[in-house]
Amino acid sequence: MRKVFLISATLFVFYSSDAQTLRSYERAGDEAFKHKNYGAAVQYYGDVLKRHQDDLSLWWKYGESARMYQSFPEAERSYKKIATSLKHKEKHPLVDYRMAEVKKHLGDYEAAISYFEKFLTEKPKKAEPSYFQKAQTEIELCRTAKTIAATPTGVEIKHLGKEINSPWNEFAPTVIGDTLFYTSNRFDKKSDKGRQKAKLNKVMLASKSGRGREPGRGFPTTDTAHISHTAFSPDGHYVIFTVCKDLNAYDKRCELWLTVIDRRNRWLPALRLPEPINLPGYTSTQPSIGFDEAIEGPVLWFASDRPGGKGKLDLWSLPLDTNYFCPCNLPLSGKKIVELPDFQLPVNLENVNTPENDGTPFYFAPTQKLYFSSDGLPGLGGYDIYTSEKVNGAFSTPQNAGPGLNTSANDLYFHLKPDGLNGYLSSNRKGAYYLDEKTKAACHDIFSFKLPAPELPAPPPVDTLPTIVEKSPDPTPAPPTLPVYQPKLTDFNGMPLYFDNDEPDKRTRRTSTQKSYEETAQTYLERQVEYRNRFAVNLDSVSSDLAEQQIDDLFENEIRRGYDQLGQLSDLLLTHLQNGAAIEVLIKGFTSPRAESDYNLNLGKRRISSVRNHFETWSESALQPYLRAGKLKITETSFGETTARATVSDKLADERNSIYHPDAARERRVEIVEVREQK
Repeated sequence: MRKVFLISATLFVFYSSDAQTLRSYERAGDEAFKHKNYGAAVQYYGDVLKRHQDDLSLWWKYGESARMYQSFPEAERSYKKIATSLKHKEKHPLVDYRMAEVKKHLGDYEAAISYFEKFLTEKPKKAEPSYFQKAQTEIELCRTAKTIAATPTGVEIKHLGKEINSPWNEFAPTVIGDTLFYTSNRFDKKSDKGRQKAKLNKVMLASKSGRGREPGRGFPTTDTAHISHTAFSPDGHYVIFTVCKDLNAYDKRCELWLTVIDRRNRWLPALRLPEPINLPGYTSTQPSIGFDEAIEGPVLWFASDRPGGKGKLDLWSLPLDTNYFCPCNLPLSGKKIVELPDFQLPVNLENVNTPENDGTPFYFAPTQKLYFSSDGLPGLGGYDIYTSEKVNGAFSTPQNAGPGLNTSANDLYFHLKPDGLNGYLSSNRKGAYYLDEKTKAACHDIFSFKLPAPELPAPPPVDTLPTIVEKSPDPTPAPPTLPVYQPKLTDFNGMPLYFDNDEPDKRTRRTSTQKSYEETAQTYLERQVEYRNRFAVNLDSVSSDLAEQQIDDLFENEIRRGYDQLGQLSDLLLTHLQNGAAIEVLIKGFTSPRAESDYNLNLGKRRISSVRNHFETWSESALQPYLRAGKLKITETSFGETTARATVSDKLADERNSIYHPDAARERRVEIVEVREQK
């Protein structure tokens, strides 16, 4: 199964040259390649090549690994070296064929045709005959690609930048209202005990063109499986997504899951969809839900390698009955949902599927048009985006969406906004961030696009204007809305509030402060750029990008979230107190280990003092009467640095790691341990 459909990025483990022989490096590369860990294979073989530049057999291994890793410049460099030796060209008869493939991926179709023709002219004896037929087909495909590439489309493309993208993979964009949902695999797999943690897919969101963050409470998450691909129902009652587990460093097996929003707009526990949607031993992935006028209801479109298809991943569909998931049918307790219905058998979309991979479906309801990606149809190279219209219940022959939307790289996950002009896609085209700057291996990033407005037909002459007959509009589903989660007091248990180094009130041993948490937090948030620069200083470009992303994630997803949630908690406290409740808030203060223990103990108390000041002064002291009457109690405990992780630096001279490192920043906090109503 191709990497781009079950997207993941694999890091490699470096070992000291002193610890292993070069031969063991090569064996490690062989083992990594065998298990489809192509990034690791590139690194192992590359390390040996530093000492053995003339080993052309090793260059072949390196080139094959680089090609599978989609590091096409490095693959091209390898194949060129082999082609200079007649002996090794005979030993590796596919070198011209592979070079042609690389040229096609790089968009150099003329050079690709030349190498395919050279391969056919020389007809290496050791090459399998099937490759000669493939080369002839590829020549025609390259000629078609040249024609497609020369067709103007007027599509505008924009890379979304570091607010959304990282050096890892970002994909599966979906828009609900003013919020962009997408998937990123920048997250460490916590269960991985290796030196370099494997990466994990998680769903993220960005509201009102802001920076991406995790959804927070309510949406399903796990530290062991990949959560990807959000597909919202047209009425907003439920969401279908994928849960994937690693088979190896390259392949995954995925299943479709569902979560429902109950009558109180709460996310209910997620359920695995039953057979025949999920089949044991096969993948079901990339869900999309679109309103089909023919059945006057929503349809689930997804990709699967199940039996009955044309081969590899195929597109499948089945109707969904929204009534099964309507909040009116759900118990108020929220502990369970009604039993799932007996779903219809999924139908294979024979008219659009190929023997290769077809996936990432998106059905645009206003035009009843299906968009998807495939590597089995004529295109510009890699995966291209295609369209197919539904006419009289059947899908038309797929049409290439053209240059702009498509490139010689992999272009997937087309998503069009309701306006029919603007949308998003995922691609590893030029402009995407490199995972590895040296090898030019690019992961998939999210790009926005704008389609050209359709030309309107010229109006008829005035004297022939037809009589306008008003007709009632066709019924269309209401646009989906995001569920409004109603918070509970217990939702804020364990909530961290973060502080800048030695704040509030630097260089003092006082145990209290006049500052409120808002004052110190706002000043802290203003230092985000400074933290980013200080943590990324003197790093190479790839490491610098990763460091900057870590800081941005810390500020946007943790520091700012805590700041915002404290205001939400205050609103909720006031509501409960006005309704006669008595509430206790237990808080603890923590510090990083930069200073002496007694100093840190006092610093922790000052931080608790600033949070107490918040409750006393918030919203023109709205909570103060309840504090004085004992209806709202703040119970304080400071632990200073005693619980700080041993890995956090305590060296004053090492400011990068003792101040600006995210792990050090996470130790500087006050924690809302528990919020509880008093009996």
